[in-house]
Amino acid sequence: MSFFQSFRKPKKEAAPSSSNRNQQLVDKMRLSDSMLLDPDSIAMGKLLGQGGFAKVYQAELGGKLAVAKVIPSEKLNDEMCYLLQNEVTVWAKIKHPNVIEFFGMACTEKSILLLCEYMAEGSLLERHDRLLKAKVEPPPMRVLIEQMQQLSSGMEFLHAVRPHPILHRDLKSANILCAEDGHRLAIADFGLARFQGDCGVKMTAETGSYRWMAPEVIRHEEYDIFCDVYSFAILAWEMLTYRIPFENKMPVEAAMAVARHAHRPEIPTSCPSKVKELIEICWHQNARARLPFSEISLRLAQEAALLASPPASPMAVAVGSEAVPPAFVG
Repeated sequence: MSFFQSFRKPKKEAAPSSSNRNQQLVDKMRLSDSMLLDPDSIAMGKLLGQGGFAKVYQAELGGKLAVAKVIPSEKLNDEMCYLLQNEVTVWAKIKHPNVIEFFGMACTEKSILLLCEYMAEGSLLERHDRLLKAKVEPPPMRVLIEQMQQLSSGMEFLHAVRPHPILHRDLKSANILCAEDGHRLAIADFGLARFQGDCGVKMTAETGSYRWMAPEVIRHEEYDIFCDVYSFAILAWEMLTYRIPFENKMPVEAAMAVARHAHRPEIPTSCPSKVKELIEICWHQNARARLPFSEISLRLAQEAALLASPPASPMAVAVGSEAVPPAFVG
């Protein structure tokens, strides 16, 4: 370089194009080849909904229905990129029948696309709203237990991920989706999920939705997997009643009532004692007193087995340790 060249103002490098930025973001995810999708393989359908950062469409991928979350390039600021990377990193590691399946990611010059499975019946919140308006009776206990088992199984899987469990941090009816058959339930929306850090590493306070938020999270204390157990108990109450928790309070009022005064929704008197006991221990004010999902799943399985057992025959009367026909008694 000459003496005069050293004083020249360097040329400003051209900013990377949207296409390049989007591709760089996808590359950071370190997804498997099967999850790196060709945008030309995605057939976009009708708009299902939209929020502040993205639009959600029904789509088709490889001959099967899917949901496409489309995030415009102009929305991809540093914060959004961080949140997106966190969501995809967590979601891509999960494969369970009661968790919405992540199909993969694609990018174009104008947007980033996330593809996942399509659940035709919408959210559990929407189902509850329909049932409540139709004045449908609460579900039979056998059905409720079976639904709780599905969600407990999905959460047990998330919390069993190693080396660090996955915390959902926003478990509620709006984030539970229902299959077309009305039977299968699946946990969705990993936008606030994260891996639990090492002991002593504090996570963001007040993360999630106030009505379902554990007291320790509201109070800005350290928290762990048991914050999800609390939310599960509130969700179970929703499934019992078809109602939104603390519906007569504003969300912040509900949060303060929970954190300061240990308020909880009232469990219907029709609820069997074993289920009531399980809900109450899962939303205990002390996180250490709550059950892990492995124990919740075990208790639900035991309750399901009892409900499935045929009642004792009225034609037999127990005498001592034996059961004999009534004609042989006395």
